[in-house]
Amino acid sequence: MEQAIGKTYLYTMKGKLYWPGFAIVLVLILAAFVSKNPAQSAFESAKEMIVLRKIAHDLLRSAGDSSSRIPAVQRISDTEFLLPFETAFSFKPDSLVNTIRKVFQDHKLSSRYIVNVKEQSSGEVVFGYAMLGKEQDNIVPCLGREQKPARYTIHIKLGEPPVAGTEKLFLGWAAIGLAGLVWFGWYRSGNNPGEKIVEEIEVGQPISAGISIGQFLFDPQQQCLLLAGNGIQLTSKETRLLEIFSSDLNQLIDRKRLQKEVWEDEGVIVGRSLDMFVSKLRKKLEADPTVQLINIHGKGYKLEVLDQPI
Repeated sequence: MEQAIGKTYLYTMKGKLYWPGFAIVLVLILAAFVSKNPAQSAFESAKEMIVLRKIAHDLLRSAGDSSSRIPAVQRISDTEFLLPFETAFSFKPDSLVNTIRKVFQDHKLSSRYIVNVKEQSSGEVVFGYAMLGKEQDNIVPCLGREQKPARYTIHIKLGEPPVAGTEKLFLGWAAIGLAGLVWFGWYRSGNNPGEKIVEEIEVGQPISAGISIGQFLFDPQQQCLLLAGNGIQLTSKETRLLEIFSSDLNQLIDRKRLQKEVWEDEGVIVGRSLDMFVSKLRKKLEADPTVQLINIHGKGYKLEVLDQPI
């Protein structure tokens, strides 16, 4: 059957296209906010190398050596460094801990770092400790035991810098906003699957052939119902169910048949999903009171089309 109503329809998704776009934009803004400027990062990197070199200088001075050459600091990764020494020296763990702590505090480097002192000849760690930001969390063993003179290498691993107050606030609100957008998208997808806005465009052309169900025109290919110039979009499963019902109007359709023909090709057979999709399809058919989707308890469903009142 073909019904010319002088209009065609443009379908656009409601609540399913724009919320992921907002989420992506929000994530990009967040990434831009928390990422460092390349020039600033290069400056901070150069500063770290100079500060670590000062640590080597201060350690040698505290050991009574003010003339030995200090080799270049070696960067292993963005947060790991090696301080090699060409000459042997002895050190007290207490003095080493305090020297490194003072230099880090004076030059505002991370308050979280791990230090391991290795003997170059054997590679053995002779002393190590961890500063974890809070005094009660710090791990500093073996204090008070002076280490013998040897050539040492100091390995320092920096912790990630803490997030500033304004950044924490921004991150918190951004997380709340992103969670809200995700929830909204999930809510729309779960509660209104396949719902679409129908925008009418006057073109003076007939719509494609469809199946007459009461006052509805059912178009399986477009997955929609048309009623008095308005369109109602269907999901693929709602469309398949309505195809089966419309092929046997006013006849009882067994539940097993519906489950087999709609879901079994996906490798699963479900019960509650059938009831859920039938319930949603029934709500969409309520626009025409002459069309009723009836539940026959324990058996199946029947799509009835009543005679229109004269």
